[in-house]
Amino acid sequence: MVNTYLSREAARRLKHGAPWVRREDILSIEGTPALGEAVQLRDEQGQLLGLADVDLEASYAVRRLGYADETAEGLIPRHVRHAFERRALTVDDPRFCRVINDDGDALPGLIVDRYDRHLVVQTLTRAMDARLQEISRALVEVSGAESVLLRNDTPRRRQLGLPSQRPHVLHGTPPRWTRVLELGARFTVDLQYGSGVGYPYDQRELRRFLARLAQGARVLDPSCHVGGLFVHAGRHGARSILAFDSDADTADLARENGEANGLLGRLQVERGDALDVLHGVQDTFDLVLLDTPDATSAETFVEQVRLGLRATRHGGVLLIVGYHPPLPMGGFDNLVAEACEQEERRSFRIARFGLPPDHPTLVGFSATDYLSGIALEAS
Repeated sequence: MVNTYLSREAARRLKHGAPWVRREDILSIEGTPALGEAVQLRDEQGQLLGLADVDLEASYAVRRLGYADETAEGLIPRHVRHAFERRALTVDDPRFCRVINDDGDALPGLIVDRYDRHLVVQTLTRAMDARLQEISRALVEVSGAESVLLRNDTPRRRQLGLPSQRPHVLHGTPPRWTRVLELGARFTVDLQYGSGVGYPYDQRELRRFLARLAQGARVLDPSCHVGGLFVHAGRHGARSILAFDSDADTADLARENGEANGLLGRLQVERGDALDVLHGVQDTFDLVLLDTPDATSAETFVEQVRLGLRATRHGGVLLIVGYHPPLPMGGFDNLVAEACEQEERRSFRIARFGLPPDHPTLVGFSATDYLSGIALEAS
């Protein structure tokens, strides 16, 4: 097995749980590691630190896979099995959740979402790209999945400098459409051509909280995706809902999901870009659901929050979701405060949200906590 020697500072960080180190932290490599082949990490004195993927073309050249007492043989199936066992303990319905979350499951660069008997995979490193057959085999053996679909056509891959790929079948015959059951609601999602990898499981805690806010509310959702937020607002008593999505097919699917959950007569879904919607809205609402996946910079995010505040009535609630990147890590609260200041709206934080239990992250490494959510009561 190839040995990779790291600097004293990099070794110290790994011993304290760091999931990655940079290229400049590598002192030397004995041999030439192949993509998808685990290497042994060692400190300057040769002490074994654990197993890792090494890709000298990546910004994080070393990604930890296992600890000093782990063997490379069977590592992928072992970690996959542990990830499924963890969801069985922590998720209300493990048939519908994220079952593998990157470094949080000791499988750096691997994302897997579960839709009952169907799995959707996304890889975010060249090393995981090289393991796709092994990954698919392990997923089927552990879960008994009927199908495994690769979705490497997402913006995240492009941001990382990885090539975009068309949806690709790894196992079985994946359906285009499938059903998600969550918190008493049901959604139809497009596994093969929908945005992301089908359904935003990462917003589950926000959807759970909506039950406390929605009774009798007039709701605006400027970027609704398949309706995951507004459906729960409607199920818990929202009086009326006005929703938009920039993609016409997604807007149609959101409308169907709303009607399937009993919102007929209370729901209007149209095609529209979030910023254009917020600029054009003349009315104010009791509850504004501001998901910001299209915010490409901190400046765009501040503009969306500012316009969201403008659309929120006095005493109403603005629910905000932000993502890192493009937002700077640790900058979410400051950017929200900046928007409040620009709008001259005094706001009170009534709830804060992060990732749900099926999105485990590493303690002490905030870069893995990519989602921030907040509920504001706006004066």
